[in-house]
Parts: sequence; structure tokens; C-alpha cells
Amino acid sequence: MYLKSCTLRGIAVCSLFFLSAHVRAEKPGETPWVTNTSGPFFTGTADAEPAGSYYLEPFLYYYLTPGQGAKQYNMQQRLSTGWKHHYEFDMYAPLIYAAAGPPNTPQGVTASHFGLGNTHLELKKQFVKENDRSHIFRMPSLALTANLYIPTGKYQNLNPKDYGIDQLGNGTWNEEINALLRKECRPFEVYLQLSDIVQNPTTVSGGYTYNNNITVVPDGQTVHMVDGNLLYYAGALEYVALPKYGIGGLIELNGEWQNSHSLFFGTANAPSWSFFHMGPELEWTWPNSSKHPITWGGGYMFPVARTGYPRTFIPMFTVTWYNNRGGAR
Repeated sequence: MYLKSCTLRGIAVCSLFFLSAHVRAEKPGETPWVTNTSGPFFTGTADAEPAGSYYLEPFLYYYLTPGQGAKQYNMQQRLSTGWKHHYEFDMYAPLIYAAAGPPNTPQGVTASHFGLGNTHLELKKQFVKENDRSHIFRMPSLALTANLYIPTGKYQNLNPKDYGIDQLGNGTWNEEINALLRKECRPFEVYLQLSDIVQNPTTVSGGYTYNNNITVVPDGQTVHMVDGNLLYYAGALEYVALPKYGIGGLIELNGEWQNSHSLFFGTANAPSWSFFHMGPELEWTWPNSSKHPITWGGGYMFPVARTGYPRTFIPMFTVTWYNNRGGAR
């Protein structure tokens, strides 16, 4: 999964000037601009759900790696609930279907496997709520999240006849801190996320594939694995064409970089790697009831840069069922 700081700074500065030149201020007495959209796939939002509200959001990510003879459908199931005092709790449970064929398998042989990946729990606290959606330089919404990854996905006792596709997790307990920003400035919205992930050591055996999705532990070997620190970053620029119907489009980027040293566990013996992806997304809302809207989204992420990581393309789709207490935000 997921740095070129000068490039990102350039994108951010250009986006700010572009937005400030194309905003329309709300007229006195005009109803505030309110949107209900699907939003980005890889970038979190700083806005917490209202207390008592909740939504269910299943995702479908189709990971394609040309030339490897393997494909994976990651069906992430997200349940989000709003708590009092601007807290939100989220649970992610990925259902994974993987399949393999030549050259990963002998000629004429295919394999497939279905199961649960690593469960992910998240607690969000929104510290600042945006109160001016018409000016780009006014205070945005800001939040922090604390995350825990539980190694519920299979990673041991792998079946040689499955050629590695029965591995559905990496076997590590992970702790993550996220900083989130969301700025609305009609007809645009900007989302930013920066995360640091600590991956705890674990023991892996022959057939295990490291996080770079390339290097495999040889058969008959057992390794006390130490992953390096993992940095995740993501951002999205959203254009909302028809707010009432949640119709819009996004350009989203995301990337990850796993280095050669763990923050708490010393030098890593797992490979270092990085990638940077970018792609377009579309979104719409139907039905657009204020109490129980359903939002839809689709997109396609393309590889832009990578080091020690396979060239991966990601078609994706999502649908969200809302139960809004008190109507739309």
C-alpha cells in the first residue's frame, strides 16, 4: 500500500491560487453551501459524523499487476458511527478474493482463495470545524485519528498449492496516527491526510510475501520480521458540479514509503519500498434524501512512481448508505 515534498508543495500552492480565483461568495441570507458526496477513496475527511448518525460503506478495489498473473479484489467494509463531542468511531473489515495463474503458477494451473484480511479500528477527534465555506484562506476542518490494525488476515501455514494467494494479511499489529484536513470552497473541496504507521515485529515462515508484494521468504525458512517505519500520504481536489445531487469529480493522489528503520524496534530486515499513485474519480448521490441518502463513486488509480514495488493499477467502486440524525450536515 502507499515523496517528493517539493512536488506536493507545488501542487498545493497552485491549487490554492486556482481555488481563490474561482470561488463564489454566498450572498447575504443565502442558504449555506452543503454537499453530500461520496468523497475520495484513499484520503480521509477531517469532519466527524454527527452524534447518533452512522453509515455503512463497502468498497471494491481491484488490484491489477500486469505480468504477474495475479489479481485481487479487496472488498473493504466500513462502518462509521458519530459520537458526542466531535468523536467518530470506524471499523474496517476487508473481504479479499485473490486469484493466480501463469507465470505465478505452472502452465495450465490456476488457484483462488477468499477470506478476511486485517481488521482496522479507528477513533477520530475533530478539533476544528470549518465555519466559512466561501473563502479558501479561512480555517479548515482539522482532526486527528488513532488507529489499530489487528492481524486477522491469514499469514501463516500457507498452502503451497495456493502459490501465495492465500496470504490475506502481513501478521503485524500496527499503530497509526493520522492528521486530516478538509477545506470547502464552493464549488471545490480539498482533502489532505498524512499518516505514520508503526508495524510491530512478528515471525513469518516460508512462502510469506513482504509488504512490497515482491520479496518472498524461501520455503523452509523462518524469519523474525521487523518492518521499517511506514509513511502514508494522500490528497484530493474535488469539484462539485451539482451539490443537491452530489454529482462531481475528483483528482486524488496517494502514496506510501516504508523505510529501513523502525521507530521503536531498530533496523528493519524487511525490504524498503515506496509508490505514488494518482487518478480520476466520479461521484453521485441517489436517492438524495436528507435522512437516508445513498452516495456512489467510481475511479481508477494509475502508478506514477515506485521503488521496489510492482506496477499496480486499481479500478475501484464504492456505495454508502447513510442514516443521518437531523438530516444532512
